[in-house]
Amino acid sequence: MADTQHDDSARAHALADWFGLNRATLAVLVVVGCLGLSEEIWSSYLSLHLADRAGSIARAVELVGVLGFAQALLEGCGYLVGGSLAHRLGARRALAVSALPPALGFALMLLVSSPWVIVAGAVLMTAWDPLSVPATFDVVGSEVPKGRRTIAFALQSIQKRLPKVIGPALGAAMFVGLGYWANVTLAFVLLGFAVAVQHSLMRRLRPKADPPALPLARLLRDMPSELRRLLAAEILIRFGEWFVRGFAALYVFDLLTHAGGWAAPAAAAMVGTLVAVGNLVALATYVPVAKWVDQSPSPRPFIGLTFVLFALFPILLVVLPRASAWLGLPLAAGLVGTYVINGLREIGEPARKALIAGGFPAETRARSVGLYWGLRSFAYAPAPLLASWLWEHAGPERTFLAGGALALVGVAWFAWRGPGRR
Repeated sequence: MADTQHDDSARAHALADWFGLNRATLAVLVVVGCLGLSEEIWSSYLSLHLADRAGSIARAVELVGVLGFAQALLEGCGYLVGGSLAHRLGARRALAVSALPPALGFALMLLVSSPWVIVAGAVLMTAWDPLSVPATFDVVGSEVPKGRRTIAFALQSIQKRLPKVIGPALGAAMFVGLGYWANVTLAFVLLGFAVAVQHSLMRRLRPKADPPALPLARLLRDMPSELRRLLAAEILIRFGEWFVRGFAALYVFDLLTHAGGWAAPAAAAMVGTLVAVGNLVALATYVPVAKWVDQSPSPRPFIGLTFVLFALFPILLVVLPRASAWLGLPLAAGLVGTYVINGLREIGEPARKALIAGGFPAETRARSVGLYWGLRSFAYAPAPLLASWLWEHAGPERTFLAGGALALVGVAWFAWRGPGRR
């Protein structure tokens, strides 16, 4: 009996080691999963809620543009602050602090119904991610061996994607049946649970002893050249992606209700279903691709494929629904195909994160990761405002095509000057 228990324990330990799991990384998975779910059950329907409160889709487009701009600016600040918090306080306390802005955001959303206050609350509710990213990278970089980091980041990606599958479906039921405020209340409960679990599991983690406090300018100067080139490609690609992010739900809803003749509740539910489909596809890729990356000589092809698919999404969102009509297929078929392809874009994300985590020295990793992500967010912050302006003056289709074209420029830069190139 004792031998059987010992064998079971050994197998469990071997499986945990294969996945790069320990108490610290398990706590990160809980935080990422719960906070992600707390965001996803309301975020897919935020633009529709704004349209209802503001009175029109055109007005909602303006609000979404401002929201995206504010979120990107706060993201940039959050990554820098999160890097400093993880550096000075340790990952455990930094992750607890990351829950404070969304708590304030949920309170605003529950207490005030003005569209502008809803935008302010939504900005705060998404701040947990930039504040927590440097801490999660530091945990994986310091607690997981190099050969297990890609799979560890793959598990984190799964935890980020599961809420994107469950959240929109759960949010749709609550949004249609109980109203938007029920979504926000449940999200608030999940936030508290995440903080309690990570506090319990990460007790042994402490701040690094006497960490060097290098200025940000020095960290930027010391950033490896291959990560500088990767960052340049990401900025172009993410800038183009923000031409569609946040606006896609409005576009799909409008397309279904006008071109497709769907009733508004069914169209709203379909928006959540499409998001869930894309994320289910992403979930299916993470573990097998992560192991494939670990055994490959270079992560570059996987990252490059991810960037190509990022660039194609806004283009396909315009092209595939029209193509389905030409082929005599239902409009929904083109939309489902678009979101399936969009889900595949996560193929290279764990590899990209592992490359970044391993590219910075351990003693400055948290702040360097925060600087990398922060610079990226500041650079693409104007994109939602520009997209909102383009939507008004050129229409959604041209806006999405322009975003895809810009992202393809980033893909070309990565192919020419990305990591592994001189």
